[in-house]
Amino acid sequence: MSFLHNPTARNIQPLWIPVAVLGGLLLVSLVVQLTLAWLSYDRILPASRHIDHLDQLQQTLTQVETTLAHQLPDSSSIPPESRSALQQALQDLLTRVGYLANSTSASIRQAQQVLKVESAHPRETLLTVMNILREIFQQESRQHKDLTKSIFEASRFELELGVIVVLTLPLAAAILLTLMRRRILSPLQQMGYLMETLGKRQYQRIPAENVDPTLQPLMENYNTLVVRLSELEAEHLQYEQQLEQQVEKAARTLIEQQRSLANTERLAALGEVMARLAHELRNPLAGVKMACTNIRREIADSGEDVPHKERIELVGQEIDRMIQMLNSLLDQAHHQPEQLTSVQLDKAISDLLTLARYQMPEHISLHQEVPAAIVCRLPDTGLRQVLLNLILNARQALDSEPGTITVKAALENSILTISVSDDGPGFPPDLLENNIRAFNTHRVGGTGLGLSMVQRFARAHGGKLLLSSLEPHGACVTLRLNCVG
Repeated sequence: MSFLHNPTARNIQPLWIPVAVLGGLLLVSLVVQLTLAWLSYDRILPASRHIDHLDQLQQTLTQVETTLAHQLPDSSSIPPESRSALQQALQDLLTRVGYLANSTSASIRQAQQVLKVESAHPRETLLTVMNILREIFQQESRQHKDLTKSIFEASRFELELGVIVVLTLPLAAAILLTLMRRRILSPLQQMGYLMETLGKRQYQRIPAENVDPTLQPLMENYNTLVVRLSELEAEHLQYEQQLEQQVEKAARTLIEQQRSLANTERLAALGEVMARLAHELRNPLAGVKMACTNIRREIADSGEDVPHKERIELVGQEIDRMIQMLNSLLDQAHHQPEQLTSVQLDKAISDLLTLARYQMPEHISLHQEVPAAIVCRLPDTGLRQVLLNLILNARQALDSEPGTITVKAALENSILTISVSDDGPGFPPDLLENNIRAFNTHRVGGTGLGLSMVQRFARAHGGKLLLSSLEPHGACVTLRLNCVG
């Protein structure tokens, strides 16, 4: 992967890096210059001292020459004060240190010995001392010349080295900065840009081939992080797809339950109508059958041949078949109660609200207040259908207005109270006065059987259903059931 250039990306190259590099190189240059200056000083200091030695040696030699000039007659002896001054001058030369010639100290002692001896020819003594001092001066001058030459050569070398340092340090700094930019700063800048793209879920690896070895572990760890993040992103997308499929499946299940509930309402209404018709028709038919039986008995007792006797018998048989048919319809209309199971109410209501949320518009929220410790033996499916019916009724009452549907539950003295309330317009006054009646609805398109089914469920399990309106607005349906643990 080539280096990614983005004009909008923030340049992360820090200013302190080139400043630190240049400062470090400048410090190195200063250290080198100070070292060279110290070496020059260390070489010049002995030369300066040696010049003092040569000056003192020259003064002593001049003093000897002066004494020799005053010593014209050969027979005259050296004055004591002159001899003492010359001996003191030689002693001063001997006490000095830093001579360049190794034989200088020995030659000075030799001159002292010559000067101590009382000779019959003092002029020759002075000439001998003068020659010794001249030889010392010549040797020291030659050594001083060599020292000066070495100092000159060292100074020239230091000058050349300083020029080289001054010229090479900027070049070395430029080369170092180029290498740092290529092998350190550029990968770090690329990593900075890629770190920003991580927030956009763009996972790209960094090539670690041309990276400085010190940064390779960092780049490898980053690439490992990118690979892991891409794997997690793929797993997350797969999980989202699975969740979407589960949501779609749950929504389809809820729709099917709603349709099944509607069909159940229609069948229940039809069954109720059939049961009422069968009940209302069976009693009159029983009376008609009794009348036919009495007529047939009276004909048999009279012994007369009545032409309608057989027809009366046929009518009686048809009435029996009709009564049989009505009894069969009544038997089919009998509700087979669902088996009771232990229902953990908070979980059942939570699952129901989770499914119901997919059928709710965004402006309607669902809320539950159900303790976790309530467990009752109830028909689980029937209870869910009843609560779903009440929740959907509350949703239809809210219509396009924003609101909240709240499901509450409480257990007191083995009586389970479940309420479904909303903050809609509330129940009509005539519904509260006349209570619940089948086929009586105040909603366009309603069957009038929803609350009737809930009431039938409550009565089937020894409970009751209560309707109330809330202040300032809202409706509440309360279901009270016997709770058997």
